[in-house]
Amino acid sequence: ALGLPKSVVDGQDTCDLFVVSRDVDYQVVPGQLYDSEPLDFVMVTQNEPTLTIRSDVREKRYQVESLDTEGVHRREVPAAMRSQPALSDEKIRELFALAIKIENFYKCPQDIEWALSRDGRLYILQCRPLRQNSRDRDQAGNDLLVEGLNPLVRDGITASPGAGSGEVYQVSKGADILQFPKGAVLVVKQALPSWASLINRASAVVSEQGSFAGHLANVAREFNVPALFAVKDALTLLTQGETVTVDADNTVVYPGRLDALLENRARVRSLMDGSPVAELLKQVSEHIVPLHLLNPDSKDFTPENCTTYHDITRFIHEKSVNEMFQFGKKHNFRERSSKQLHYVVPMKWWILNLDDGFNQEVQGKYVKIDQIASIPMLAFWKGYTAKPWEGPPPLDGKGFAAVMFQSTAQPNLVTSMPTQYADRNYFMLSKNYCSLNSRLGYHFATMEALVSDRAGENYVSFQFKGGAADFERKMKRVYFIGELLERYGFRVDVKQDNLAARLEGYDRQYMEKRLVALGYLTLHTRQLDMIMTNASRVVYYREKIIKDIDGLLAE
Repeated sequence: ALGLPKSVVDGQDTCDLFVVSRDVDYQVVPGQLYDSEPLDFVMVTQNEPTLTIRSDVREKRYQVESLDTEGVHRREVPAAMRSQPALSDEKIRELFALAIKIENFYKCPQDIEWALSRDGRLYILQCRPLRQNSRDRDQAGNDLLVEGLNPLVRDGITASPGAGSGEVYQVSKGADILQFPKGAVLVVKQALPSWASLINRASAVVSEQGSFAGHLANVAREFNVPALFAVKDALTLLTQGETVTVDADNTVVYPGRLDALLENRARVRSLMDGSPVAELLKQVSEHIVPLHLLNPDSKDFTPENCTTYHDITRFIHEKSVNEMFQFGKKHNFRERSSKQLHYVVPMKWWILNLDDGFNQEVQGKYVKIDQIASIPMLAFWKGYTAKPWEGPPPLDGKGFAAVMFQSTAQPNLVTSMPTQYADRNYFMLSKNYCSLNSRLGYHFATMEALVSDRAGENYVSFQFKGGAADFERKMKRVYFIGELLERYGFRVDVKQDNLAARLEGYDRQYMEKRLVALGYLTLHTRQLDMIMTNASRVVYYREKIIKDIDGLLAE
């Protein structure tokens, strides 16, 4: 792959593959590969124009690089280089020579990591014994398709050999890990290292992206779990819950269970069971895993009662969330510190320009939307104003009664009451950054986003809490919003009636579109807690919201 190896290890990109033959005429002679780096031998071929007997050159859209002034980021590969092989024949010959030398030294096949510097020098980073599947490949499948069956998939590269069968289980977020059933076929978009924890429970792995050199591929080989990567549209072609058989050797996936392909499959084993590492982890986990601080309203919810790392992180998280939602209550910004947003008419939104959030010097108390330069704020505002709010949903009698009761019990929730919560809607901006603290109706929301041309630094973080209905309806609305956010790529965590969502690492266009969706949701989910026990109304609003957002993202 081009650039730094980060995209290879984390499975974001596929690699070029070059298969070379050992059955060529070569001899080992004393020599040097580079002037300053002595090598015991070089490889000389006779009448062999190239060592390569097969190559698979993939399109290279992006590469990771490091700049002195900007750090590590992902940039597009120039169009002229995208279809070019990552290695020349000369470099393939040099790698062959190094591989032979290392294998001869260790007396066994090696799994070797290497890098090519900008000046064309090869560096060996590390090596280890190569784990190989000893089963007879001819007996297993004869490299032929099964007669009478049309494969669901006929694509990809073999990241780990073998065959496995089970029900398709698509994983896209952290919560899916907890629900992954033992023996299922793991199907993912990216071959991320985070999915490695599922390998010893999976019968096979299929990924739309990734290469045989990535971390997930290495783990799959260690556990003898068949893995097929770089499968285009795998998430579409393999239906959730469908039983399939993955033949990684022949890069195909069949419908149903094919016992003939599975007979010689190596038994999946857990390398950890009974090992010294596992025993040590059991001891250490006693100081990490247990959670004792369960109720944040308890008098015992204090730093002194944190006895595990789980307690510490729970305490920090709870206090951080409270601090964020207290922002509008604790901070009274002077008028000269902020500008009131003028969008058709003056709005109850105040803008604090942190640096370069405005595209010109703004005089007076108002700032107009065309004077704002903040990329994330403009994307959020586009979604917020794209569709007029229809107003409160048709009243659910019990829901309305619950709202009235909560409003009576908690006067600060009523927007007409004088309160420090009222009218505290703030944007803090710079060109690439935006922080939002808002109160809309009876709920509170905070949003923080960084959006630039450096995808690795981009993120959106969103918090949502509150409502004036009873606890059941508030919880249903939080999960309703969470499901919608997950649909559009956010990772979501729900604790009681508090929702936390995050998205990171995507390019500018993708992030802007998700902020458009977030802006729409922020406005159009207000007061929906009142109808959350009415199934037909919930279905109506879900379908309407998805239709509207999909339309906005398609523009």
